[in-house]
Amino acid sequence: MGKENKSVAPSEINASELPDVPAFQDEFTRDFIESTEQTHEGYFPFVSGTGAYEMDFPSDMIIGERSYNIAPKNRSETIVIQYPSESIKDRTAFINMRINYYNFYLSVEHSKEQMMKSSDRVLEFKEIESSHENQHLEIAEYENEALLVLAPIIWSDDGRMIVVHTTVNCKENVEEDLCLQSKEEQKQKAIVMLKSIVFM
Repeated sequence: MGKENKSVAPSEINASELPDVPAFQDEFTRDFIESTEQTHEGYFPFVSGTGAYEMDFPSDMIIGERSYNIAPKNRSETIVIQYPSESIKDRTAFINMRINYYNFYLSVEHSKEQMMKSSDRVLEFKEIESSHENQHLEIAEYENEALLVLAPIIWSDDGRMIVVHTTVNCKENVEEDLCLQSKEEQKQKAIVMLKSIVFM
């Protein structure tokens, strides 16, 4: 790719000139990707449609267009990050991540209570050290039958919040040890994304 494209948004570049990965080849997803320069290997800079936060976005995933939603006046935004359907058959385990952004919240404890109510269980949240100033990340984790579920909550001192629901699942008939290993790899991938989220 020529140097002249580096300062141009990927959405303004012909798809044939972009990296041959789902994040760029999916027309809807590439509108959110800011640059063809990787933030680190396999991840590109993503900015939400509200412009409220940015994160490292994996090259092999896309944003579900049908699930995407922004509320009036950018009060909230819903994004679903998933693997393209055609790539699922080639994976042992896969992630589905639903990110809900809110430009306000009543209280962190109230939000946690709502997350527990929707999961129908008591959740134990563990604080994850954040390198981002004035924001906080806590993650609860549990098993729901075959699913590994991560329930992260991110909030800023200025009153904004992100609630995430992430599932990690294996394909049917995968050997148990391989499934557990693959789930752990996908979990770590999800955590990389979560730790990269920063309010703008």
